[in-house]
Amino acid sequence: MRIWTYIFATLSVLVAVASMRGYFLPLTLVMPDMAHYLATLPLPMWSHLVFAPLALLLGPVQLSTGLRAARPRLHRVLGYTYALSVLLAAAASLTLLWQFKGTLWAATGFAVLAALWIATTASGITLAIRGQTARHRVWMLRSLALTFAAVTLRLMMAPLIASGWTVLQTYDVTGWAAWLTNLAVLELWQRRGTLVVRLARSDWSGRRDSNPRP
Repeated sequence: MRIWTYIFATLSVLVAVASMRGYFLPLTLVMPDMAHYLATLPLPMWSHLVFAPLALLLGPVQLSTGLRAARPRLHRVLGYTYALSVLLAAAASLTLLWQFKGTLWAATGFAVLAALWIATTASGITLAIRGQTARHRVWMLRSLALTFAAVTLRLMMAPLIASGWTVLQTYDVTGWAAWLTNLAVLELWQRRGTLVVRLARSDWSGRRDSNPRP
C-alpha cells in the first residue's frame, strides 16, 4: 500500500506545482481556456488558483501516520488549513461556472464535484471535533479522493487531447469521470479492507472465531 501512497503524493505535488505556474507566467499562455475569467471574475479565479493547489499539497501530508502520532497539534492545524483551502477553492469553482464555456453536462459535473468536496470535508472536520476519529478518517479520505480529481482530470485529458479533442470537449468526460473514478476506487478499497478483516476473524464455515486475533 505504501507505494500507492508515494504515487498519490508525487502526482499531487507535481500537479500542484504545475498549477502554480500561472502565478509567474501569463494565464493566456499557460491556461488559455481559463484566462477569460480574469476580466470579469478575477477574485474567484485567483482564489481557485491559490487554494486548490494548496489543498492538493496538504492532502498527502495529512495521510502521514507519523505526523499524526508525533505532532497531533500540527496535524490539526494543517487539517483546518486544508479544509479552509477546500472551501475557498470549491466556492470559487462554483462562482466561475457562471461563465463556464463548456457544456451544461460538464458544468453540472464540476458543480456536483465542488458541492461534494465541501460536504465531505465538512463532515470529516465535524467528526474530528466530536472525537469520532475512525469516521473522521473515512470522510477525509473521501475528501482527498475529490481533491485528487485535479490529477485524474489531467491524466484523462492528456490522451483525449492527443487524439484531437479540445480542452473544452474533454470536460464532457473529465467533468464527471475524474472524481467518480476516484470515489469508486476508494470505496472498493475500503470495502476490500473490511472484508479482509472479517475473513481473518472467521473460520472456513463462516463462524466467528471465539478468540479473534487483534
